[in-house]
Amino acid sequence: MFEEIGMRNRVWIVLALASALGLAGCGGGGGNPTPPTLATVASVNAASMAPTTPPSGGFKQIVAFGDSLSDDGAYTLAAMSIYGVAPYNVQFTGLPYPAGGQFTVNGAATGNWTSVLATSLNLGLTPNVIGYGSTAGVTYLGATGPTPNPAFCAFSAPVSSGQANCTNFAQGGSMVSNPNGIGHSTGALTLPVTTQVQNYLTQFGGSFNSDQLVTVLAGNNDIFTALGTVSASVTQAVTQAVTSALQQNPNLTQAQITAIQATAEHDATTQAVAVAQATVAKAADDLSAQISLMTSKSAKYVLVYTLPDSSQTPFGRGLPYTGYTPPQAPPAGYVCDNTVTTTPCYLLSNLVQVFNQRLLSDLQGQPVKVLDGYSLLNQEIANPAQFGFTNVTTPWCNPATTSSLLCNVNTPYSAAGATAANLGTWLFADTVHPTPAGYQIIASTTLQAMKTFGWTQ
Repeated sequence: MFEEIGMRNRVWIVLALASALGLAGCGGGGGNPTPPTLATVASVNAASMAPTTPPSGGFKQIVAFGDSLSDDGAYTLAAMSIYGVAPYNVQFTGLPYPAGGQFTVNGAATGNWTSVLATSLNLGLTPNVIGYGSTAGVTYLGATGPTPNPAFCAFSAPVSSGQANCTNFAQGGSMVSNPNGIGHSTGALTLPVTTQVQNYLTQFGGSFNSDQLVTVLAGNNDIFTALGTVSASVTQAVTQAVTSALQQNPNLTQAQITAIQATAEHDATTQAVAVAQATVAKAADDLSAQISLMTSKSAKYVLVYTLPDSSQTPFGRGLPYTGYTPPQAPPAGYVCDNTVTTTPCYLLSNLVQVFNQRLLSDLQGQPVKVLDGYSLLNQEIANPAQFGFTNVTTPWCNPATTSSLLCNVNTPYSAAGATAANLGTWLFADTVHPTPAGYQIIASTTLQAMKTFGWTQ
């Protein structure tokens, strides 16, 4: 339905990645014998002019921008449309909706890391807008029920009261600046971060406050989209090359056609990978520009997250290759190796690194702090027991739910061994989103980082 949907069934060709890949957007080039010094999480944090003491009186509000990893209910209406009627008849009495609405295992004791973080800081946090589209148009959830008109702060005090907590602007499927995010064509709002920030400024007086914690975690969907574009572009280029050659000479032998395919594949892959890298680097630049806008509008405590390596998720590990395209299954035990340059998961990892490196370079010297989401996931995968996990490779949610948006404690992937009893020890809810236990790690790591920054006692 969202991030992983539309990607899983793509037919991957064997990419000529070994010659095409290079960490574009990471600096260097031009024959310079001395590589430039690359920005790191540590260097950005060390050079940051962000405050080193808590706001006077503590934090009064959290403002969250991003995608499904920070979304705590923007698409609850989609879950209500399924679980609010027979045979489920789950009653909706407010958020969080126990049957669905967050990209995790809904109905557990805790949900998304943003809500866990808010609770830890004794704050409330609700979605800024709750809506979903259909052929009849978008339906929003207002304070008095569903409405066809855009409605903000359905579960919050009015903005005019000064007590509003409807400041989670994150939405599943959202990209940094492209409004047509993943799932948009089937009803998801996918307001991009650029629009999320403008909506905040419009609703909240045009500026941020010094007692707000602003979190920014975005770019995942730009990377998934760029990844899919590589395969589609190469397939199209190869098809066109063969078709054109046959039009000119219908008597080509199979060997000649194979040679044409190989040449076209190599050339198209080189170009497509370069375009994908440039695209995600541009997305990082666009995100950095929004962060600069925030700080220029008086945001003082801005915490930016590097993206986790999606090649480490069940989605990334399951990316197929030629010879094993759906519905044909790969060999038993197949796992995409992100260290092999000809695999799509290697490209996926590369694109994440391109994005993160460009973002860190853009943020060097800026008055923000960074939390290393990339290293955090890698640590969880490498040392699961350290974080209390026994399974970091298999989704807990039944694949029949399509997405963790519609997953809840009553829909475990029983065939894979998932049960209510082991929910707290599995990392992934679906192929890309964490379980509540996984989100708890993000929240606790955030709290620890804030203490290190001097933002909390």
